[in-house]
Amino acid sequence: MKKLLAIWMAACSLLLTACENQAAIPVSSSHAGGYTIVVKSLADQYWVLLQAGAMAKAEELGVSVQIIAPDSESEIEQQVEIIREQIRAGVDGLAVAPSSPDAILPVLAQAEQAGVPVVAVDTDLPTCATKKSFIGTDSEQAGRESGTYAANLTGKGGKAVILRGRVGDITHDHREAGIREGLEAGGVEILAVQACDSSPEKAQTIMQKLLETYPQIDVVVATADSMAEGAQQAVENAGRDTAIIGFDGTLPVLQKIDDGTAIKASIAQNPYHMGELCIQALVTLHEGGTVESRIDSGISLITPTNAWRFRADLESKVKRLFP
Repeated sequence: MKKLLAIWMAACSLLLTACENQAAIPVSSSHAGGYTIVVKSLADQYWVLLQAGAMAKAEELGVSVQIIAPDSESEIEQQVEIIREQIRAGVDGLAVAPSSPDAILPVLAQAEQAGVPVVAVDTDLPTCATKKSFIGTDSEQAGRESGTYAANLTGKGGKAVILRGRVGDITHDHREAGIREGLEAGGVEILAVQACDSSPEKAQTIMQKLLETYPQIDVVVATADSMAEGAQQAVENAGRDTAIIGFDGTLPVLQKIDDGTAIKASIAQNPYHMGELCIQALVTLHEGGTVESRIDSGISLITPTNAWRFRADLESKVKRLFP
């Protein structure tokens, strides 16, 4: 398992380097334009898992795919420009995980004019009439499950903080709303909600300040695993007995759950499967077919009792892709 984890981390490092340079990752292509998935960032393991799933499905179908991202989730204009460039390049299909749905609507109108089918992934484009499908999870329901599990850990009267992604990102808005509902239904007091922009470094810094401010924090609920990892570092540095709940089910966090660290659970959205579904939908649309307007990629609650199983499954997929 440790060897497989080392393989995974090495592969992720190579992928991150390639995508920081916005380099395509080609697979033998039967379609001249190929397919592009534009995500929010590739600094988070969640998006790397989505990338791995897309690459595996593209290889299976014999098409080409490139996954591109801005430098960070807050670089909204950079993401808009990336989308514009891909439309101009004449791609066969485009999947987008929008950092700001409203900001990209004008450029997506150009995709419609150019005959490029568009699907939303992970984060919906609720006001985009031309998108063909939304591939993702019910973020509010997933957040509710996360908050409920956290409340069960602490019990009624517990105290919690929420670490969330960028303000204005509707996926993190919905996750936060569900987490709040789950915590409050379980009688847990929410001390603070802090935006950490899905950055582990920012989450660690903010969590350190929260630990200094509040003498009792029973649980930290994050809207992304990257922030859960930052919070873990702060909690362990402070020597506090605080449970942490992540969100995304990334491989490093599965390892931490299995190892018995402060991270006790994560809501897995299965980004690997999301990537597979993206490519399948885009190929179907390019070939003149239709897809469901809503494709649910599912969620799972990962705890110490099942983390090893989820981890082994992901490791086997990564090993097949990066032998």
